[in-house]
Amino acid sequence: RIDPYPLHASLCRGRSALAMGLLGDIKRCCIWIFCYAMFLDFQWPWRMPWNWRPRDLLKDVACACDAGRAAESDFNSGLKVILPSVGQTGTTSMVAALAELGLRTYHIEEQLPFIRPALLEHTNVTVWARHVSRCRVEAIALEPLVDLLPLALQASPDAKVILTWRDFGSWKRSTKAGGLKDMRWHYIMSVLLASSSRMLPWLSIWDAATGQITHLLSEGTPFHGLGQASLLEMFCFYSFFRNSYGHPETKVAFRGTNKISAGEDGYVEEAYLAAMDEIRRLVPPERLLIFDVRNHGWNDLTRFLGFPDQPAGRSFPHPRSKKSFTNDAVWDHSSMEQRVALVAIFLALHAVNFAVLRWAWALARRLYRRHFKSDSARR
Repeated sequence: RIDPYPLHASLCRGRSALAMGLLGDIKRCCIWIFCYAMFLDFQWPWRMPWNWRPRDLLKDVACACDAGRAAESDFNSGLKVILPSVGQTGTTSMVAALAELGLRTYHIEEQLPFIRPALLEHTNVTVWARHVSRCRVEAIALEPLVDLLPLALQASPDAKVILTWRDFGSWKRSTKAGGLKDMRWHYIMSVLLASSSRMLPWLSIWDAATGQITHLLSEGTPFHGLGQASLLEMFCFYSFFRNSYGHPETKVAFRGTNKISAGEDGYVEEAYLAAMDEIRRLVPPERLLIFDVRNHGWNDLTRFLGFPDQPAGRSFPHPRSKKSFTNDAVWDHSSMEQRVALVAIFLALHAVNFAVLRWAWALARRLYRRHFKSDSARR
């Protein structure tokens, strides 16, 4: 039987073959992303020579602008406010309030890239004061490394201390829920998506071409607050800032907040209350404010700090929400446009990584076959 439409049939077959080939590539790319993120990332790509630039930037460039060098001191951190309480006690609300009062405030998101040497387990007063003063930090939340309080007090003789308080029962429930969110979001964003930026030297190439990452780190500007983070800061945060959290010399799992957890029950009330009591014993009463974000407000805070009273009716900030999927201040405080753009960039880099490695594999096979055939011909 003669096909009356041979051209149409061949076009259909060609489109079908193209579609099947494209679907096969997409399937292989998805398998690549999963296998790479689960089994390779954090093991060797971050330690490869092509990622030397971002690693060195964290050590040498953080807060090293002219203003930072001028403010650097080995004896006085320059802090005005220290928040020594464990997480989920209202620290995020207090950090937001201090930022609204105009203080340059660091939470853990800023500490990881900008003052990393001060977070290591064997740090000392000189190192701590040097890095905090260089970043011109005025207020800082120590959690989860709340064991740094003695160093912070020694290096900050003029700082006032705010102990954010919460009863153990509600703190335990909040901490367990927040911990599950943190772990889930870490694997989704930092491991599965952001791993694409670490496979090949995209960070080094971008910074060598633009200098933007060096500038960002040298300024040390807080970025975790509402509307603060730019797309570049979000990209860097998930790509390599957060890696400092798992630095082997930091030993986060055995320090600070994590020392309160024990046994199958997860958290022990005696350890929680002992941590709070230690703060009360270390800090002179005239420098200490015990603050419950559910019962206290602007007047209690501003009077303690010596700031002007805030306008009547101004609500105290509560940036965290139980409905949040992530428990991540940087993500939750960003715009929808930034989120979509960031995910698109990470996925595009995964596709490019897959294409580059597929091409490299095909080239290697071609060269090997050519070499094998030439050897056979000689024989």
